Order: sequence, then structure tokens, then C-alpha cells
Amino acid sequence: MSEAAPVASDIPTTWFRLARAPALAVLVDLDGTLLPFAPTVEEAGLDDAAAGVLRGLAAVGAHVVVVSGRPRAAIDPLRDAVPAAWWFAEHGAWRHTDGRWQAPTVAAELGDLARRLASLAERVPGARLEQKSLAVGLHWRRVAEADRPALIAGAEQLVDEWLEAQPAFERLDGAAVLEVRHRAAHKGTAVAWVRARLPADARLIALGDDATDEDTFAALTDDDAAVLVGAPDRRSHADWWVPDPDGARALLRWLVEARVAPGPPPPAPVRPWTRARAARPQHPLVIMSNRTPTVGSGRGKEVGGLVSALTPIVERTGGVWLGWSGAERAPGLALAFDPEPPPALATFDYPPGWREAFYGGFCNQSLWPLLHGFPGRVRYVDEEWTTYVTANAAYARLAARLTPPTGTVWIHDYHLLLAAAALRQLGHAGPIGLFLHVPFPPRDVWETLPWHREVIDALLACDLIGFHTRRWADNFLAAAPHGVAGLRRDGDRLVRDGRATTVGVFPIGIEPAGFRPPPAGDPADDLDGLRALLAGRKLVLGVDRLDYSKGIPERLEAFRRLLQLFPAWRRQVSFVQVSVPSRAEVPEYAELRRRVEELVGRINGEFGEADWVPVRYLYRSYPPAVLAPLYRLAAVGMVTPLRDGMNLVAKEFVAAQRDDDPGVLLLSRFAGAAEALDAALLTNPYHVDGVAADLDRALRMELDERRARHARLITAATSPTATSWADDFLARLAEVAAGRSTSG
Repeated sequence: MSEAAPVASDIPTTWFRLARAPALAVLVDLDGTLLPFAPTVEEAGLDDAAAGVLRGLAAVGAHVVVVSGRPRAAIDPLRDAVPAAWWFAEHGAWRHTDGRWQAPTVAAELGDLARRLASLAERVPGARLEQKSLAVGLHWRRVAEADRPALIAGAEQLVDEWLEAQPAFERLDGAAVLEVRHRAAHKGTAVAWVRARLPADARLIALGDDATDEDTFAALTDDDAAVLVGAPDRRSHADWWVPDPDGARALLRWLVEARVAPGPPPPAPVRPWTRARAARPQHPLVIMSNRTPTVGSGRGKEVGGLVSALTPIVERTGGVWLGWSGAERAPGLALAFDPEPPPALATFDYPPGWREAFYGGFCNQSLWPLLHGFPGRVRYVDEEWTTYVTANAAYARLAARLTPPTGTVWIHDYHLLLAAAALRQLGHAGPIGLFLHVPFPPRDVWETLPWHREVIDALLACDLIGFHTRRWADNFLAAAPHGVAGLRRDGDRLVRDGRATTVGVFPIGIEPAGFRPPPAGDPADDLDGLRALLAGRKLVLGVDRLDYSKGIPERLEAFRRLLQLFPAWRRQVSFVQVSVPSRAEVPEYAELRRRVEELVGRINGEFGEADWVPVRYLYRSYPPAVLAPLYRLAAVGMVTPLRDGMNLVAKEFVAAQRDDDPGVLLLSRFAGAAEALDAALLTNPYHVDGVAADLDRALRMELDERRARHARLITAATSPTATSWADDFLARLAEVAAGRSTSG
């Protein structure tokens, strides 16, 4: 699709050429596009007027292609109304041509998810489950408004957790429906199939109304046209829009007339998507990260940390956040822009193969373990490095289209270590900063990376590189100059050929207001059941993303050792571990989950009683509104990663405590947070007996000591905030870049 904004004067010419194209295919969705929405498929039949429009297109030589998300059985009764059309059902999974259906392979894995969703739907009047060959959807159009929030929240939780272990599937949020489908079953496949059967100069026009139609739009070329049916108020690959199904029918009737009219036709009843398109090159700030946040959907996994820090900056500056959409589609790399919800987002799909080679491969099985100091977990594959180079160059090209050459670009994390150099090669002269949210290892570990010189060389294109702690910054400054010709260290700068890259320490914070105790005490929350299970026992709490760097198995072993070495705590303490699902497509993470669950079972089997379960393991995420009272309920917050760039759970735990009766933070000395939170009870997670002894000390700590430690911790945990951290980094980046310009 073209990135240039269509202007009003272009519309007659553009659409006249489309309408008169010798080979023209029109791809149209049904529900919400050609037909108004109805509560059920059975109530949304193809009326005579709509069928007549499609037949009219076929009569004037256009190839009519109906691409619907409906099941095949719901498409069959419609085909006779437009016999010349090509029909696709289930988002392209089924294809009807030459008088027969081409059947997909049924995804047996969906059966388990369908059963869980069906159990949820049975409890809510009006909820309806729809199961297809490669997809399953939960509909709530007929659910009462008051019942929808709980149903949606429950479905999102269930779906998101299931997807963590099923990387071949993806979630789609539609109009009053939450759908999960196989990644191979998307409407973009219809575009490829149609194009292969038409002449090379064929033009395509696609009309659709929701997220599933974006796959169709993204697969089009600059010579085609994507038309969104509905107001242009969301992220889309569309260049044009009409307001509703009546507008879609009017446009199709215009196409029929325009193909046969002897002279120039009247103006096409379609509007250009000018607001989003015209704004793209003007953003003064581009935030780049591997993925964009899923603000406003899901269960709040991304409401803290980086999202809290960057959303106000993007909104205040008129910037945009660029990143991967989470989908993998051919051909990929087509920008979809959403200016409305803060922050403004620009997203794109990966080309086929990138998820495995770039994200799952080099990022998560090379750089992640390397940077966290686990060389035994690292693998280096030449093909994955090549994809990493290609992906970084692609991110840079997209960023360059979103900002002028003097704009500010702030790159985040290890996925994009080469992007700054790629931007400079494209002529970008503005400030470029990079923040590494993970640790940086000592030199001897870093240099196991076969391409460590190439990475350092690329990083020198940055004006400012930020780390959470002095330790990680010093490791980088010590490792960088070795083996890179002409590079020398000058304090906190790396200098080569008169050009300097500054290294700074910027510990990220939290937004404490969401965690601090309310003056009137906690309102009713979801923890009554847990309180009843504790029955007055002390609670030890762990909250982590499920990752081997977090030291969850080691923590469980330490709790087990506590019960062995200090038997007086049996029946007096319970341990709750909350593990947020993560990277389940990587085999090591699936194995980690099995190991953790086996340890939980072993401890409970060894020490549990009829009225006491020592360990409760929750494989799910919670929003801050639930975490804050959970933190306050805990006598000990056990934050014991083997290595962590920062760890905001430690700061959240401290911020949530009551000043008069705070819990104890037991913190790994290898977490970046330990640099500021040195009043915590620091421990060595590699020493199981030592952690057990420290946990015993934490559980026995008197109130006076807890208060004294908390008084020192609370300031460090709540300052800087997430927002001030972002402000500080960008202010320093502007200062450093200005100095470069002056000296240059």
C-alpha cells in the first residue's frame, strides 16, 4: 500500500484507473462490510440487493471474491446467489472454486480451548461458542451489557494463557467476538491465491470492516486499494474508507457503472484516509521496540513499566511507537498506523520465518541468555544472525518513514542493537538513543558472541546508550573497546574518529500511585478466598514472568529447605508463586514450566497436610489492582532472580506496603533493583541454604526493624517514577546530541 496520503484531487484519477483496469478483482467481506451485523449468522442472509451488486460486478468482467470468516456451512447457502464468485470461508481456510471446496487440515489442538470456552459460555446467557476447522470464537452480541465485562475478562485470561503454549495460533479481537485461529488461516492467503490466477497487471480492490480484514489489506500492493468500512478511528492498512455497509454497496455499484460508462464516471463515493497517512512523516519522536504495547486489551500485562513510562512522552510530543504487531504474514512489513489511543502506534507484520529465526531464535536463544550471563544456555546459528541483521535494517527503514531526518529515535532493548547504524546509513542525522533493559555481561562472556565486534560497531551510531545500573554500564564500557579498531574509552564515553557515544545510568521506576495503600484501607478485592486458605498463616509471595533468569526453581528449593531446616515454620507459612506465562514456544520455557510444577507437587507431597498446602502455584498474570493488595497481604516478598536488569516487582512490593506494618523484601543481590534497594534483605539465590536462612530471618523480623528498613526503601522504590525516568533519558539524549552537532 502507498505511504503517501491520497488527496481529494487524486480521487477521480485513482479510482477511474482502478475501475477501468482490464483485469480487476474485488474482494469483499460479508458481515459488517456488505451486510449489517446481526446477532447470528442465520439472521444475516445475503439479501437480493447485495447479491445483485456482486452479480453486476461479475457481469462487467470483474472477478468477485467473497472472503468471509463464516464457517463453510454458513457460506454454502449463499453461493447460488452469486455463482460466478470465488468463495473463501473461515478467513481463507476453506476455498470454493471449480465447483468444490478445498478443505483445510483440522486443528485438533483447538478442542481443548473450545471445551474451556464452552464451559465459560454456558454460565452466561446469550454467550455463543462458534467452532471452525482452524478457529474457535466466543460471541457476546446477545449478552446483557452488565454481564459482558466479566465474560470478556474471563475469556481473555483463558485464551491468553492457552496461547502461551500454542504459538501456531493467534488471538483476534472482533466486533463482539474473541476468536483464536491458526496463524495459517488468514484472509491474506486469499489475496495470494487470487493474484496467482490473474494477469500480472491485475488490480485488486478489497473491502472489509474489522481486524481480520487487515490481513487482506496488508497483502495488497501500491497499485491496489484497501477500503475500510467504518469510521477511520483505529489502526489500519487501509488507504480509503466508507462509513457503513450502505456505503460499501454504493461504491460497488459505482464500480459497475464506471467500468461500462462511455465517458469519465462521477466521483467515486469513497474518502481518503488522509489524517493518518498525512501525519506519518511528521513525528518528532519515534519509540522503537520489538513489539508495541497491547494497551486497552488483555488482562493488563503491559500497564506498568515501559508502557507507563513512554505513553505520556509519546502523547505529549506527538510521537509514535513503532513495533511488531505479533502476526507473521506474507509479504509483511506494511505499516498500519493508529493515531487515536495513547500511545499512537505504528505496527507491521513479520515476513514468514522471522518469528522463529529472529524473535524465537537469535533474540531469545542467543542474546537473552548471553546478556543475562548464562553462556551454557546460548546457541549461535549463522542463519539466525543473518535474519537479525535483516530485521534490524527493516525496523530502521520503517522508522525513517515515520520521522524526518532530524527527528529523535529512541530504541529499546536487545532485539534492535543494530538499528541505530542502519538508520545512520539511511541518512538519519537526528538524536538516536538506545536503552538496554537487561543486564550486560562481563567481557569474557560477551565475547563468546561471534559477532560481538559487529554489534559494538553498530551501537556506536547511538548518541546515548542507557542502562539500569552502574554495574551493567561498567560491564559494557569495559567490554566495548576490545577488538574494535580505533575505539577508546573516555570515562563514560566511547570515542572513535572524533565521534562519541555516551553511556548513562538511568534506573527505571514505577508509577507508585497504583500500588500505594489507600487511606481508608483496601476495598473489597479478589483475595478473600486466599485469606481463608491462609487461615492466619504468614504468606511468602513470588511474582515473576516465567523465565529461567528469575530463579523460580531455586526459590522453591529454598522454601523447601526452610521447611527442612526450620521445621517450626511447617503449617505456619504458605508460599504463593505467581508466574506470568512467557515464551512458551521456546522449548526451554516449556521445560521450565514442567520443572516448576513438578517441584510444587514434590514439596506439597512431602510437607502438605489435610488442612495445609505449603505451595500454591498460579500460572497467570494479574493487573496492579489485584497485585497491590496481594503484596500487602504478604509477610515476605521473595524477589530472587539469578540475574535481572532491574526487576520492578521489587519496587511495586515496597510501594504497596503499609508504613505502619510493612512486609519484608527479600531481594537477590543480582537484581538491578538491589543497587537502589540496598535496605532490603539481600540474598544470594545460588545458595539454597543461605536463602532458606534469610527467609527464616525475614519471617522472624520484628516490627521496628521492618519499619526502619521500609522507611529507607520507600523513597528509593518510588523515585524516579517511570515517567521521570523517560524524561531524564530524553533530556540527556537531547543534550548529548546537541553537543555532537556543536562539535561537528
